[in-house]
Amino acid sequence: MTFANPAFLWGLLAVLIPIAIHLFNFHRYRTVYFSNVDRLAELHTESRRSSKLRRWLLLVLRILAVAFLVLAFARPVIPNRNGTVSGGTTVVSVYVDNTYSMESAAAEGSLVDEAVRKAREIVSAHAIGDRYQLLTSDMSGIQMRWLSRDEFLEALDDVKPTPASPRLSDAVRRQLDFMGQSGAANRYAYIVSDFQQAGSDLDALPTDSLATVTLVPLQGVETDNLFIDTLILDAPAYFAGGNVSVKVTVRNSGTRDAERVPLKLSVNGHERAISTVDVPAGGTAQATMHFAIDATGWLDGSVAIEDYPITFDDSYFFTLRVGDRINMLEIYGSAPNDNLLRLFADDTVVDLRSTAHLPAALDGLDFIVVNEVASMPSGEVQLLTAWVDNGGTLLVVPGADRPAPQALLAALHAPQNARWNNATLRARSIDYANSLYRNVFTATDDDMEMPMVHGHYTHDASPSLSQAIITLADGSDLLSVTPCGKGRLYLMTTPLRSEYTDFVGQALFVPTLYNMALYSRPLPPPCYTLGNADPIVLGGTYDQTGTTIPELRAQNSELSIIPDLRRVGNRNMMVLHGELTEGGIYTLADEHLAFNSPRRESQMTFFSPREVAEAIDGRVGYSVIANASHHLGDELRLRDSGRQLWRLCVILALLALAAETAVLKLPSKR
Repeated sequence: MTFANPAFLWGLLAVLIPIAIHLFNFHRYRTVYFSNVDRLAELHTESRRSSKLRRWLLLVLRILAVAFLVLAFARPVIPNRNGTVSGGTTVVSVYVDNTYSMESAAAEGSLVDEAVRKAREIVSAHAIGDRYQLLTSDMSGIQMRWLSRDEFLEALDDVKPTPASPRLSDAVRRQLDFMGQSGAANRYAYIVSDFQQAGSDLDALPTDSLATVTLVPLQGVETDNLFIDTLILDAPAYFAGGNVSVKVTVRNSGTRDAERVPLKLSVNGHERAISTVDVPAGGTAQATMHFAIDATGWLDGSVAIEDYPITFDDSYFFTLRVGDRINMLEIYGSAPNDNLLRLFADDTVVDLRSTAHLPAALDGLDFIVVNEVASMPSGEVQLLTAWVDNGGTLLVVPGADRPAPQALLAALHAPQNARWNNATLRARSIDYANSLYRNVFTATDDDMEMPMVHGHYTHDASPSLSQAIITLADGSDLLSVTPCGKGRLYLMTTPLRSEYTDFVGQALFVPTLYNMALYSRPLPPPCYTLGNADPIVLGGTYDQTGTTIPELRAQNSELSIIPDLRRVGNRNMMVLHGELTEGGIYTLADEHLAFNSPRRESQMTFFSPREVAEAIDGRVGYSVIANASHHLGDELRLRDSGRQLWRLCVILALLALAAETAVLKLPSKR
């Protein structure tokens, strides 16, 4: 036992007062005369013994009353498990989980409302002069500051559900780091959450020997939920007259099978396709829907289902941009390549032009083929290098008597043509995982016809980031790709002529070259995730210094914000700080962006308080309040400060005084 105010123990000297009264009895006796006292001897002895016992009893009760009263002011405490009563400054960080899963119903309102109430109870257990931090799932920079108790309580009124879905370990780590910067002697962190299994990585929680972390599990309701998990637009490029395949994955997190779930695909506000899926309990099902592109420009789409009571994940939004024809240019050394002309001459998607000289400006070009060009001036090398770095796609094809321009390959950090090998070799492997062959092959086998070459260039051993796409039998490359800035360089090691390779006459030649052209125009992502703080690369150019400031506007509501636009190198980027809370289609000038809520919050399964306690068992500084339905104030005061005994001392002092009064009122025998 220890005392919060030990100086008051000097008051125990006050017990000398009742002792002094007992030793120096100031009671004055009165003489009474009797005519005959022979029969009073026995009565006198008995009264004397009774009076003596009564005086000793009064002495003990008075000493106890004084002692317990002094102890009450000294505030005796049975220390907590740490063995000491903490002193010094105290900081308190409270994390209130306000993710979408916390919208589940609770005894009074939603779990978010319950979490806010628990945060108020936590604050009531600490002193008014302590410093407080309120951290929510938004993890915004404004929350990295200390608040007074009144400011903390006011900030709680603004807590609303958010699409952000951070990992639990990230929230705790941010709390511990922020409290560590304070240098406070006492550091208390609290986590008020439903401990949804999808985001509660309990095994990865950080520890801090100087901090106490308390987990407060709120009982989430495990609800059957059907939601659209993923959406994939399976096309290398979009053009008018083409078709788009939309592959949708529907997930069932409930315990009952869902049969014939209707799916609706809408584009630009018009329903374009429907489908149904049967989704087993705890499983997934896929559906593929198609629609035709009938115009250029931006297409805003969505796939929707109907499911209650959880509806935030019933729609999945996407955008795609339909461009004009892909502009392809062949720079030839002696003559245009006949195989390229036959492949792209009458194509409605790729517009091929051939020239012997590189144009002065490459704007508007998507795909360039440098075909059997022996050398290039330094100015053209610099022009091509800058164009590739900015996102262009380049194919370099050597000639049998003229290797690829070495200066160009060196500038793009690609492998150099070392020497010509006249051997006849067959390809031994193809990288089917490369994007060039996505959805090209339904199956592959060892009997597939491989390209053959009758002479090729070998590469030197200089370090490069190139990756082999088609590999020959001697281990050298027939076709490789090298990433260069935002673009890429494809490099052949043999001419694209039939006298040097049968590759130009095989079926593999068509998807290889055609997909190079289709993928040369970078496609923006079809959608983004709400709550993700990663920068979004924009396709347009935005001027924030003019009179008109770009605004991000929602199509399905009146929401409008001024985003944080930045220029990084040659790219425009947008950084969101939690301003968007609803999924949908948003426009920024003439650019369209789709946002969806994080699907991690759709898994409505939770850790029970017992499971949380088992997961952190033995972890330094961690504890769990298993029954959060009770008021947390008294429980936290008892746990953090030790068992306070001053109230018991006051009660015992009052009982001693009451007993003294009762003894004094007893009839005395004289």
